[in-house]
Amino acid sequence: MREDIDVNFVETTEISEFVKNNKNTSLKEIFGEEEETKSLKQPKKRTSRWKKVLASVFVIFFVAFAVFASSVAFSNENLIRGLSKLDFLSQFGDLINSGDRPLKGESEDRINFLLIGIGGKDHEAGTLADTIIIATFKPSTKQVAMISIPRDLYVKPEGQNWMKINAISAYAEKKEPGSGPEALRSFLSQLLGTEIHYYGEVDFEGFEKLIDEFGGVDVVVENDLIDYSYPVKGRENAYPYESRFEKLVIKKGEQHFDGATALKYARSRHALGQEGSDFARSKRQQKILLALKDKILAPGTFFNPTKINALLDMYEDNVSTNMEIWEMVKLLGIAKDVDFSAPISFSLVDNAMLYDQMVNGAYVLLPYGGNFEKIGFVWQNIFSVGTSTVAIDKTKWAEFKDVATSTKATSTDEVISTSTEETSNTPEENTNPFGEESEETATEQSKASIEIQNGTLITGWASQEKLKLAAKGFNVTKIGNATLRDYKNVKIYDFSGGKYSKELSDLSAIYGVSSSQAPAGIKSSSDILIILGK
Repeated sequence: MREDIDVNFVETTEISEFVKNNKNTSLKEIFGEEEETKSLKQPKKRTSRWKKVLASVFVIFFVAFAVFASSVAFSNENLIRGLSKLDFLSQFGDLINSGDRPLKGESEDRINFLLIGIGGKDHEAGTLADTIIIATFKPSTKQVAMISIPRDLYVKPEGQNWMKINAISAYAEKKEPGSGPEALRSFLSQLLGTEIHYYGEVDFEGFEKLIDEFGGVDVVVENDLIDYSYPVKGRENAYPYESRFEKLVIKKGEQHFDGATALKYARSRHALGQEGSDFARSKRQQKILLALKDKILAPGTFFNPTKINALLDMYEDNVSTNMEIWEMVKLLGIAKDVDFSAPISFSLVDNAMLYDQMVNGAYVLLPYGGNFEKIGFVWQNIFSVGTSTVAIDKTKWAEFKDVATSTKATSTDEVISTSTEETSNTPEENTNPFGEESEETATEQSKASIEIQNGTLITGWASQEKLKLAAKGFNVTKIGNATLRDYKNVKIYDFSGGKYSKELSDLSAIYGVSSSQAPAGIKSSSDILIILGK
């Protein structure tokens, strides 16, 4: 007769002692990997019984934490909305007492977290931070607050060149695998002037395997999704550039997704129409996460050794954190009574803290006023500055907002730009992102002026071609989208009256087409116009 597993059977003192004695031990060292093949019918000692219960609850908690972290990273609203609905978490918090040891930041009444989402370590640029969220918990008032850090924020870590903030962890990973989250945590602590105590990094691709393990997920698709620029895995740096993408089409209605399709549905960035907005993307990702949560929390999961093992593998392989087991347990106990329905959420963009600029063809965000002190002020005073509706206390905000927005940065530091989107982060040439062109640069670029227009729906193609031609010595002065986006071939039009025959010949050799005079209706202020087509 099978011996049922009953959480209520476990003695609190036994579990507490076990957690304390194993606080520096990895999960697999504690629980082992043999449970998958053992029969539940075998008689077990009392110790192994509660050990298995603890293992199961820990695993489900960790995955729920990962889903929560991803959910927050996917959306700027409603921090851990729904976490309080997971009844087993509340029961687990009551069950375990982790003692009197304080969490980091608990004595200061601010426990700070960094939540990072990455696209997948198997990708060429998979260690780039796809999403960055800083969150904080105030134990005395049970308040939660968060700020989303744009991945295009342009920063200069000490001893390094300027880069997008999402590249910090990627560079650290190249130097020392596993060091990325800590590098980003340390940098943000310095940038904001407040210690970020804990980090959690989630590899979103881990959810693909987990979804397949649980037989897929059922999702109601609200609108047709058509994305002409979905990146093809394994072709991140392939040439020609357009071969890096595929057309993704998902129809409206009830859909059953396997892991791969669910991940595409959740991560699509360049869909046509309303599904191309960040809001729509966040909503799609929430749908996938909620569907996965329902599968994980199904009654059969807890008693299925294969499913538990899959959850354990998901945590071990796709979640990285500096929190120890006892810290997670205690945090759960402290936070179990929090009302997560209305967290404080502050937007740096909506509140005019940042402005955008192009650097070497890359889109970046820079702070008004030329420094990050205003952002640090908001973070340090988030519980008095911010509100749950993203509005702010106008009196406190007035103390520094005028200064913050009165001028753009005027730094003369040399910088190195990183490439855009999911492409390589190899540094480009030294550039001043704040100043004007130098006289020497203008002289060097006294060749034919070239305009590139994207005649397709492949996002970012014109920017990539600009970088490629600039590296070959061409003077690309303007990029944009063509009026029509259905060009099948590249077009090269001469507006110089044949003045730049050498440049036209070289461009014809690069693109494999001949140049010609522009037909009526196509105009350009540049000497040469290139319209990209596929």
